[in-house]
Amino acid sequence: EVQAQIQQARANAAGADHMRALLELRPHLPWKTTGADIVAGSLAPDFRAVTIDKGSRDGIVRDMPVLNAAGVIGRVAQSSAGTATVQLLIDRSAAAAVRIDRTRAEGIALGNGDDTLRLEYLSATADVAVGDTVVTAGIDGVYPPGLGVGLIEHVDRAGPAYRRVTIRPFADFSRLETVLVLVAPAPVRVPPPAGHEGGR
Repeated sequence: EVQAQIQQARANAAGADHMRALLELRPHLPWKTTGADIVAGSLAPDFRAVTIDKGSRDGIVRDMPVLNAAGVIGRVAQSSAGTATVQLLIDRSAAAAVRIDRTRAEGIALGNGDDTLRLEYLSATADVAVGDTVVTAGIDGVYPPGLGVGLIEHVDRAGPAYRRVTIRPFADFSRLETVLVLVAPAPVRVPPPAGHEGGR
């Protein structure tokens, strides 16, 4: 019984750490966000996804980006009234337009089905090196620009062409608990004209 209490305390502490990290992240995002807990994972190995405890009645709709304090998690694939399915970025059919932060070279990050991504559709003249930071490019209509995706882990080049470029995501997909869904851009606050107060 004592051992069970210790394990529960550790789980609560880990959950509090995840939530604290998300709360610290929210003020830095120029988007309206809503927090959600992950309540289930996909049992199908060919579809890497999780279920969150927010849905359409919370304003969650298809293709909204999802992230945690580490980086991009994926996108909303399906939404019901009280829950939503999030397709993880590492799913074999997932894709995101990305760029190398150092050189601005652009490509497409595709899921490998494991815990890595591959970077494809790179220009032959693109400058890519191990350790480069990969962020979203903001041109795919899903992910806004500048969100952290991962680091270049491996570069295999054959002559002028890139044969395989592997990305190690920032997010640990084996330890997902709480996430943020990017719901809408933050409203632009327009200051009132000088001398104008309360509509008088």
